[in-house]
Amino acid sequence: MSSMKPTIVDNREAVDAFITAARAVAPSAWTAPRAPGKWSPGQVTEHVAIAYEIALAILNGTFSGRGAPRVLRPLIRTIVFRPVIKTGRFKEGVKAPAPFLPTASPAGVADLTVRLQAAADAFERELEATARMGRTSVDHPFFGRVALSDYSRLQAIHTRHHSQQLGTRDAV
Repeated sequence: MSSMKPTIVDNREAVDAFITAARAVAPSAWTAPRAPGKWSPGQVTEHVAIAYEIALAILNGTFSGRGAPRVLRPLIRTIVFRPVIKTGRFKEGVKAPAPFLPTASPAGVADLTVRLQAAADAFERELEATARMGRTSVDHPFFGRVALSDYSRLQAIHTRHHSQQLGTRDAV
């Protein structure tokens, strides 16, 4: 469990910073796309909340979506997951998979930041419970077996990636 604490703290800090940035978005900008073909701050916030909800479902074994074939998971882990963990960044221009897409008309900032906080808190509690049970990894439906600490780190990296998109209209 002690090895999980730093990633849990990092994840919590990423979520706190994201929520602070989301709440600072002008109401008039909340539903306005940042640029042509880009999501609005509301959609970005909804996407991050969805990511935590799906991450929780994967962690606790309730994910009901389709995963990648098991034979492809090591390749996907090598090409997608490991570079993100190593560099702490997502590649530019990568599109979100369908289950992670936000709605066209996201809820307001108060509702979505509460949703995000609840999902992130539940994810953190599940990480802690999983680690207490002695598990050190999760069998991810796309990446295969990954360390819990790396899975937590992925969520923090993802959250920070999108946090940058809340403060400027031309962010990627």
